[in-house]
Amino acid sequence: MTLLQRPETSAPDQLPATDPTPGLTLGRSLELLVAMVAGAACVALGVIAVALPTLLTWLADERSTATFWQTTGVSVDLWALAHRAEVRTADADVVLAPLILTAGLVLLTWYAARQVVLNRPDVMARVPRIGGWRAAWHALGGEDATAFVLGYVVAGLLLAHTASFGLAPVWLPSLVPGAVLVPLVGVVLVWWVEHRRDDHPAVDAGLRWVRARTPVLVSRGVPAAVEVLVGLAAVCFLLVVGILLIRGDRVLTLYDTLDAGVVGTAVLSVAQLLALPNVMVWALSWLTGAGVQVGTVHVGWTESTPGDLPVLPALGALPEPGALPPGLWAMALVPLVAGGWLGYRAAGAASRLSSWWTKTQIALFGSLVVGAVALLLGWMSTGGLTPGLLGTVGVQPWRFAGLLTAEVAVGAVLVVSVLHLMRARTAFRGRPRAGTRART
Repeated sequence: MTLLQRPETSAPDQLPATDPTPGLTLGRSLELLVAMVAGAACVALGVIAVALPTLLTWLADERSTATFWQTTGVSVDLWALAHRAEVRTADADVVLAPLILTAGLVLLTWYAARQVVLNRPDVMARVPRIGGWRAAWHALGGEDATAFVLGYVVAGLLLAHTASFGLAPVWLPSLVPGAVLVPLVGVVLVWWVEHRRDDHPAVDAGLRWVRARTPVLVSRGVPAAVEVLVGLAAVCFLLVVGILLIRGDRVLTLYDTLDAGVVGTAVLSVAQLLALPNVMVWALSWLTGAGVQVGTVHVGWTESTPGDLPVLPALGALPEPGALPPGLWAMALVPLVAGGWLGYRAAGAASRLSSWWTKTQIALFGSLVVGAVALLLGWMSTGGLTPGLLGTVGVQPWRFAGLLTAEVAVGAVLVVSVLHLMRARTAFRGRPRAGTRART
């Protein structure tokens, strides 16, 4: 009898990669150069998108005394502000990122990054076998994505340096973090959407390699944290809209006081609308008890301190100086309930036989993700004018993120503990008692 000998097969992770990272050939250099040009094109398109309405406003406003080039420089300054850069004027240094404009720039980079990461015919035509992180990085388009981000940063710095010859120069070091963050978020969105769709074999192979090495704690905690963040955003939006409706008369009175004309009123309204996500972050900070700081005015649960404020209609929604109605500390129930949902999802993501500590780890990691996002949004949404009374407009990011993390974690651990005890008690009741026999 003869035996058919089969070669030993290795695990997929131990097989050599069939799609190794190519060397830096002329063709590969051109591909990376195209990726950098795509990043630079995003900068140009973003500035044009900001410049068009700015120039139209300049043409429509008869009161304007600025020149064409000064107005163009203002467009670059607005683009830089969306990246939380510092714009230096003769009277004060301005930092305030209108987050709707920032989100628009992220969507622009997301669209461009899709073309860079997913438009690689030589790789997309086959499914590579990933044998290591280098092959996975190449399958994901990591080199192209890095070149894309680098092109965005370099083009942004060059453009901001050009605008520095105007009336309000941009402090270039302050532009770097935002110029890296915006295209990086766009690239991450490309990978996230592809993770949900599975339309491109090469990228999917790289994502599978990453998922196989992602701790269970992360894969189960992040989706629950995203749900909590979406829920908190919805609550804060309703809170902001409700406050504006309640204080609408005072807001309209401030509009009448300004007497900015049709064009000025329209520009002011659009500017405040672009900062709506900022106000939502500030509302969430108030819900946690961290409060909101607008210059010398601080609004907490118990009181609103007096201080000088600019005549800005949206600030009319702030409460009058003095003591606030008692019991507003109950607003902390919002992040606690959000944490409860996180705990419910964490308990459901784990198996029924998992220990309490396993479920709690998932909940605590999700709370840390919520806190990390809150820290980033708190930093992005906060600005001010220095020197002057409006040195801080927004929140204290570390205090805000710390309180939100703690409150969400408390709610999550509480719900995980209750559900774990209930399931343990149900399982205990279902066990047969000692000494009893099953009936036949």
